[in-house]
Amino acid sequence: MEIFENLITDTSINVWTAMLKIGISFLLGLLLGAERQMRRRDAGLRTFTLICLGSTGAMLISIWIPQIYPDFLNGDPGRIAAQVLTGIGFLGAGAIARGKGSVQGLTTAACMWVDAVIGLAVGAGLYFGAIMLTLVTLFILVSVEKIEQRLVIGGANRILVIKVKNSDPDVDGISAAIERVGMKIGSFTYSIDIESNESVINYKVTIIPKTSQKALCDALKACPDVVHINMMA
Repeated sequence: MEIFENLITDTSINVWTAMLKIGISFLLGLLLGAERQMRRRDAGLRTFTLICLGSTGAMLISIWIPQIYPDFLNGDPGRIAAQVLTGIGFLGAGAIARGKGSVQGLTTAACMWVDAVIGLAVGAGLYFGAIMLTLVTLFILVSVEKIEQRLVIGGANRILVIKVKNSDPDVDGISAAIERVGMKIGSFTYSIDIESNESVINYKVTIIPKTSQKALCDALKACPDVVHINMMA
């Protein structure tokens, strides 16, 4: 027990402290990755574990360089760590996808950034802070979403795709039908296929718990030329 306490409080970088930090980083990155994996996100177990480990490794190197080379005037422990967050920004941008009138992947990109911060904290020896940050992040991902969806002012965000067999759709009428069943429209876009004389309208809507899916279908069926309805998370 005393040996473990000494490892926890030791600020120098050696074989044992490096092993401890890498092990803790592996476990914390694995926890966040497991949550994203269960939600079938593209960035899952391997991605989040590697990000956390890489960030910890970068911090270990940042501390190790001035420790081994005390006469190295530019041995700033924070220099490499600062570049990690910049690099994670580019990686997170790759997780964001825009299409069908919506932007997806923002939560995963934010998780990547937090995951890197956790790895840096472990590498710097801030174990308690890293563990607490991991637990709070998991709470936000798992519990806050449920709370948000139960609030009337929040609800769940969905993408509603409506196909109309008309190149000049009645957008105002369709929008009114959607709002009548209790959905709130955030924004919408639509595209027209001139050759087939068809159009597709993409709505970004917020569904409150009392919204009836059947009522929505019935309301849209009454709109002229609506032939297909698709709702996506």
